[in-house]
Amino acid sequence: MTNYFDPKIIGRIKNLDLRSMRLVQSFSSGMHKSKIIGISTEFAQHRQYVPGDEIKHIDWKVYAKTDKYYIKQYEAETSMVTYFLIDTSASMFFQSEDAGMSKFDYAATAASSVMFMIQDQKDTFGCALFDDTVHTRLPAKGSKGHYHNCNELLSNAKPVKATNLTDSLMNIAPQIGPPGMLIVISDFIDVDDRLGLALGQLNFMGHDVMMFRIEDPLERDFSSSGQTIFIGPENEGKLLCDPRDLRSAYLKVREEHIEDLRGVCRRNGFGIEDMYTDTPLDATLSSILAARLARRSSR
Repeated sequence: MTNYFDPKIIGRIKNLDLRSMRLVQSFSSGMHKSKIIGISTEFAQHRQYVPGDEIKHIDWKVYAKTDKYYIKQYEAETSMVTYFLIDTSASMFFQSEDAGMSKFDYAATAASSVMFMIQDQKDTFGCALFDDTVHTRLPAKGSKGHYHNCNELLSNAKPVKATNLTDSLMNIAPQIGPPGMLIVISDFIDVDDRLGLALGQLNFMGHDVMMFRIEDPLERDFSSSGQTIFIGPENEGKLLCDPRDLRSAYLKVREEHIEDLRGVCRRNGFGIEDMYTDTPLDATLSSILAARLARRSSR
C-alpha cells in the first residue's frame, strides 16, 4: 500500500493558513458552532494576522513585544470544511519515463499534504474519489484517525472508467454542507460543456474552489520520437505513428483546451493551477498556496 505522507512537503506548507486563502466573499456564512479554534470568549492561541482579518481581534500587547500582528483565537466558533475531489479515471494512472510518479500518485501526495495541514490547523476535511461519478466519499472530520482513513482510501484507489467531472461536481456540491472549500485534483482531459454550470452552482452556494490540473511531461511536451503505439487509457483505441508528425497539431489542441478550461474557471470566479509530475511537489504546492494567499491579501 502506497504511503502518501511526505514530511518534506508538509514542512514547506504547514505554516500557510488555508482558511486565509478563501476568495469567495460569503465565507462568514460558512461559520458554525463547534469546539474548534475560532473567535469567541475563551482564549486558545494566537495566529499571525493576514489582510482581511478584523483589526479588533489583533493582540496589541503581543504587537508591542514582537512588532508583529497576531490575532487572538478562542474556542467555540467556526470550523472551515474542505473537501477534496480526486480523479481516479484511468488516464490519471499514466506515468512516462521522465515523470517521478504517476499523475494519481502526485495528486494523492498533494492532497495528503494539504489534509495534514488542515488537521494541524484544527479544521475539518473530507475526501471523495470520482471517475464518471463520485464513487467513494469520506465525510468531513478532523481527527488523526480520519487523516489515516483518507490516506488509506487514496492508497487503495484503482484506475476505473472514464471521467465525468461535471456530474461529479454537481453530486458533491450539496454534500459539502455550509459554504466551504472544494479542492479538485484532476488531469481535466475530458471536460464537457456543462462544467461552467457546475462551477456556477458551487459559486452560488458560496463554496470556494481550488483546481489543480495534473500533467505528465510527455503530455506537456509530446517529445517522443520514432514509431510509437499510443493507447487511449479510457477506451479511445490505439494509434501507431511517429509523434513528430503530430506534435505541432497536438500542442495546438492542448493549448486551446487549457485556455478554454481557464476561461470557464475565470468566468465563474475560480482559478486553476498547473502541476507537472516531473517537478518537485514540495516546491510546486508551496508556491501555489503562497501565491493564492498573496492574491487574497491584495483584495
